[in-house]
Amino acid sequence: MPRLSLCLLLAACGVAPQSPSEPQKLVFEPFSVPQHTSRDVLVGGSGDIVVMSSRISRDGGATWKPLDSRLGQLSRVAVSGNVVATYSTGLGLARWDLATEMITPVAGAPGFASDRTWRVDATTGKLAAFDPIGNAIAIERAGAWTTATLPQPTGTELNPYILDLESNGSTMMTVSAWGTHRSTDGGSTWQLVAANPGDAGRDLLVMPDRRFVLIGGARSYLFDASGQAAGTLAGTMAQLGDASVCDDGAIVLRDKLSRDLGATWQPLIKSGDLTMIVERIGCAGGRYWMLARSEAWGYRLVQFRAGSPALAAGNWETEPLRWSPTGTQIVRAADGTFLVAGLAWREGDTSWTLREIPPRAWAAGEMVFGVAKSSFYASHDLGATWAAKPPSGLTADRADAFARAADGALLVSTFNGSNAGDIDTWHAVVWRSTDDGASWAPVYDARAVRNPGEEATGEVHRFVGLTADGAWIATDGVSRDNGKTWTPTDVNIDYGLAFLTPSGKLVAALDKWQVHARGGEGELEATYQLEIEGMTVDGSALRSVAFDELGYAYLAGGAPYVQVWRSAKPIDLP
Repeated sequence: MPRLSLCLLLAACGVAPQSPSEPQKLVFEPFSVPQHTSRDVLVGGSGDIVVMSSRISRDGGATWKPLDSRLGQLSRVAVSGNVVATYSTGLGLARWDLATEMITPVAGAPGFASDRTWRVDATTGKLAAFDPIGNAIAIERAGAWTTATLPQPTGTELNPYILDLESNGSTMMTVSAWGTHRSTDGGSTWQLVAANPGDAGRDLLVMPDRRFVLIGGARSYLFDASGQAAGTLAGTMAQLGDASVCDDGAIVLRDKLSRDLGATWQPLIKSGDLTMIVERIGCAGGRYWMLARSEAWGYRLVQFRAGSPALAAGNWETEPLRWSPTGTQIVRAADGTFLVAGLAWREGDTSWTLREIPPRAWAAGEMVFGVAKSSFYASHDLGATWAAKPPSGLTADRADAFARAADGALLVSTFNGSNAGDIDTWHAVVWRSTDDGASWAPVYDARAVRNPGEEATGEVHRFVGLTADGAWIATDGVSRDNGKTWTPTDVNIDYGLAFLTPSGKLVAALDKWQVHARGGEGELEATYQLEIEGMTVDGSALRSVAFDELGYAYLAGGAPYVQVWRSAKPIDLP
């Protein structure tokens, strides 16, 4: 039924239309699947088995269980089939059989076995440990341990300071200040293979074909399966323990991957000029588990296969989700994809995928635009990859609002208010860029000042956005000549927070939302008291809102989850 006919019908029935200034309830309901923000630390991952410092998943992150209390919090594990080798301060070295749930301390382990000095032979499952200061290497054999030493270069050199130890099943290798040594008799005796070159790293890796690679320095050194030197490669600088090898032959080092022994590298997950910091990574069965960090969203546990989208993981909490306004920005791209805190989700998706975005981002058509630290970033593929645009003429972190004109030009506003000795000052600028944010020029610059006991002098407007016909909308005015002149509005928000809907309505974000027609030039259409999970929500606490083509409003919130919430009814009706 047309809206006018419905109003006439209500009047005929004696029902008075609700006054637009009278608050009505606007309920927001969960819309997306929830996604936990990782507060745990990835310790190791192998196929469907994922071990965190205080919990474990055996089904690829679908469900989680706390670790056995005897293990305490773990920091290193080695997963071989269904057996997890661990070290903890309470048990020392131990084996955890996931099939039987039995945790068995390893008998006879040497005293110098510590969290970082033990290794497991992936072929045999046997353990080894080294003394990081003294000259001692202990090998597990048939339930007992034997200890060997490296040959001394001279009689006065007593401590080799062993850094790494690895085995491919038949050959063991170690790297220390004395050089690289090998053992072909299970660790009973050791022979020097290469003196300690000044440009070598200290990280020994065992490839799936049983070769060894020593990486982390200016040059990488290759050894065959018997431990003999087999050439050098261009190196990649890295700290000890940063690199690891997957069973598909890939070497992963922080946020990059190499399939040619480190000669060339590719990003683990492509995001263009935006960078993620990979804290931990584990891989097996063609699957990668990664704990990544970004200034935009903190920590995320993700799992992916090379060349496939990275899926967010870590929904380990079982208590009901409760809303918490965290100030998280929400962006809805042109294809309906929601971008929230480094994750992407579209209606119908069963999981969130990793989508690196700047901490502050906006969308306009096929373009997504954002600010991170001192640079602008532009994406023309819905936020999949980004190009950095170091700003010229505008400080990126001062961006207040964003809009894109019909000719593709970008508009970014800045707004500052200050008080000095009872003198109030406001300064508003709208900047324009025609090169995706690489350079900017001011197209509107205004100030207003109020001295004690006087009226304010000057005229300043806080820019909110553009309507479809190109009108500039501010919190208290509308301009149709690019900010040269302004028509004042009666919106009761002055320089406060406001949102512009796709159809050009202005939402004044006070404790309640006030919706004004035609960017504030029109009448007040409705006043909404927001409610989420039965709680009254202060509308001014919500820093970001997204809208769809049907007029529904969307928010991002929840703690420690990320989730999209949708208004139960549309508020942006034409």
